[in-house]
Amino acid sequence: MKTNRTGIWIPREIECLEDLSVSEKYLLSEIRSLTLAKGCFASNAYFAKLLGKQPDTISRMISKLKKRNYISQLSFDGRRRELTYSLGNFSQAVVEEKPSAPIQKSKADSEVSAVPFVPSTTKVHNISTKSPLDIWKEFLQWTNQLAPTTRIRIQSASGPESLAKQDRIFWETYTVRLRPMFGS
Repeated sequence: MKTNRTGIWIPREIECLEDLSVSEKYLLSEIRSLTLAKGCFASNAYFAKLLGKQPDTISRMISKLKKRNYISQLSFDGRRRELTYSLGNFSQAVVEEKPSAPIQKSKADSEVSAVPFVPSTTKVHNISTKSPLDIWKEFLQWTNQLAPTTRIRIQSASGPESLAKQDRIFWETYTVRLRPMFGS
């Protein structure tokens, strides 16, 4: 893979992730950079050479990043995969469900007997009910901590739908923070 690499910048949102090693943060930053450019189609061998690691180590690191929802795999055709930076995108509502006990058949007399009724313990955690306009205004306030050029570019947008691809990541990361985490 030919590249015009000039180095890597580790964004603050990645730098602050305490559950990742320095190598994992470096890998995540590289995946983010490639995603923002033209998509991340880099192989484990490419990342291994870049980080001075073995390809199987890179594979384990990528699996960990996927498990924690920092990245996701968009496609894989047997030879080539596409990864995308997502930094924890979750579904809109988190559902926890404990199934009720199944009906069991007695082996002794071949009669069907029901296991005692267990009430459903399904819980749904809803997201914030703030209006999209309020969330956008809060996001614009939050952008004051970003670099001036990034902040100005984002604040000149009329809404999230008009953000450039590289700025949309900030919006997606910000809105993920508003969603409840599992079990909360």
